[in-house]
Amino acid sequence: MYSFQLENFEKWLEGLAARLNSTVTNRSLSIPAHLGSGTIHAQNINPHLSYAVMNFKLDSDLELHRESGATGFVISFNMVEVQKELLVGHRQQIISDKRPFRNDIFLTDARDSAFVRMTTGSTVRRLLIFCSHELAMQYLPQDIFTKLSVFARENSISDHPLFINLSHRTMLKEIFELKENDPLMPIRRLSGIIHLIEKFLHSFLRQEQAALPRTVKKNDLESMQHVEHILSSRLEGFPSLESLAQEVFMSTSKLKNLFKQVYGHTLYDYYNKSRLQRAKDLLITGQCSIKQAGSEIGFSNLSHFAKAFRKEFGILPRDLVKGR
Repeated sequence: MYSFQLENFEKWLEGLAARLNSTVTNRSLSIPAHLGSGTIHAQNINPHLSYAVMNFKLDSDLELHRESGATGFVISFNMVEVQKELLVGHRQQIISDKRPFRNDIFLTDARDSAFVRMTTGSTVRRLLIFCSHELAMQYLPQDIFTKLSVFARENSISDHPLFINLSHRTMLKEIFELKENDPLMPIRRLSGIIHLIEKFLHSFLRQEQAALPRTVKKNDLESMQHVEHILSSRLEGFPSLESLAQEVFMSTSKLKNLFKQVYGHTLYDYYNKSRLQRAKDLLITGQCSIKQAGSEIGFSNLSHFAKAFRKEFGILPRDLVKGR
């Protein structure tokens, strides 16, 4: 268990390292072997902006208790594979979440208490960003700043999440997989974080204007998140609408309408974008040939794969490979 007052994430990481009888090296903490495996990296961009990147698997429960801290916002991007349960709390409210996957985004006020307990066996990928109110007021119109402030303080962190969508997932994956020996790593990471903040604000405003949490039931939102995980992880073939509907116990028409409302794409479009992004990642990293990449995501015809790839990214697979 680690209790803290958040001022910035470098100081937060130093405190966590001390609690674990470990040390921070080059702003990174390796999880002690008896507690799990992986790392946490933290950095202060300036006195008003800092972040922490968590990427680890737990062999022990981990509890984080945030007490009232600095004046600012905390945005958390969460991609957690949950074992047993995930306990989350805001002020005096604590909720048990037993969903196997948690892929969501939360906005909270750093002055409020918050609690999370991640259980043994969970795989945790989280990006936490602290932004002072002073910095936010410098760059945001007053009305948007006010809406963010009210939302962060008055809404439950469990009842009003924003969900990780395909563009979020792609950028988060790049941040989590950056290599420490990459000379441009700090710039790439900061660029990704700034883009994620921008996308969060866009999603927040779209949701606020559409009043999404008030028009879609919480259980339905969670069902859509489950379907999104299936579509983004099963890339070898599009599952039938009937099988997806059975997964979440609803009609195919309701499923199609809700998914489009929550994620902004049809079910097949989302699936197709996910698998093409996977192929692009494979080609960029040189893990396989163009033919193998197409086959990996379910294309038996190479020309069909090339046509779909160019339609999505504006470039042929062979040209991407040449410029690698």
